[in-house]
Amino acid sequence: MTNAKQIKQIFGPLAAQYDDLRQIGSHYLWLLPVRHVALRVLIDRSSHKDLCTPQWTMLQTFMPGPDLLTSIGYSGYLHRPASSRVVEWDWSDPTMIDDLLSVIATEALPRLRAIDSLPAFWAVYTDGTDRKVPQWPETRLIFHIALGDLDSARALYETLEPELREDRYPNIAWVQKRRRMVLSVAEPLLAGDRAALAKVLHGWEADNIRGTKLEPYWQPTPFPLEDASA
Repeated sequence: MTNAKQIKQIFGPLAAQYDDLRQIGSHYLWLLPVRHVALRVLIDRSSHKDLCTPQWTMLQTFMPGPDLLTSIGYSGYLHRPASSRVVEWDWSDPTMIDDLLSVIATEALPRLRAIDSLPAFWAVYTDGTDRKVPQWPETRLIFHIALGDLDSARALYETLEPELREDRYPNIAWVQKRRRMVLSVAEPLLAGDRAALAKVLHGWEADNIRGTKLEPYWQPTPFPLEDASA
């Protein structure tokens, strides 16, 4: 199993080289500041003691509920360079550390730094690859609100409203969670009250971050929703 000492061999030099990187938690290197999207490099464990699985990851910070220090979100795998004689990220391979430092610096970090806004984050899902727009309708609804596309959000709400109004599954926890989330924005969404919607989203983001190790690096910023020209 990959351990903290091994990961420090990767994250330590990168954090020393780049001012906008911090290791927060045992397996994540975070791109700072933390705003509406958590942008990170993850070195994940493997069932094999000598292997690990490096990834770049991104996770919205304003959806209610996720533990930002443990939730992976959307991730993309990092691969050994074509010139490497080894396919796997194998700690027993003496060239592995240099390869991983190079791949993170030349592939993962430029990709993450390009996701510099919420629209840029959303665009990752529509870039022509196999990445899919989040499939849960309530998640897409909140995304559309955050982006200021209230027409699309209202259209999704209309598909959810019958189920939510009737409370068809009162004893299923995850259904009740999604019901609470959607109902929290229903009234201001239908009224077109952008200020009230923004207050809800900022509140969810604050609940996710305040009191955690991320708080010193958090930079609250407006949502596109709050742009008067939207």
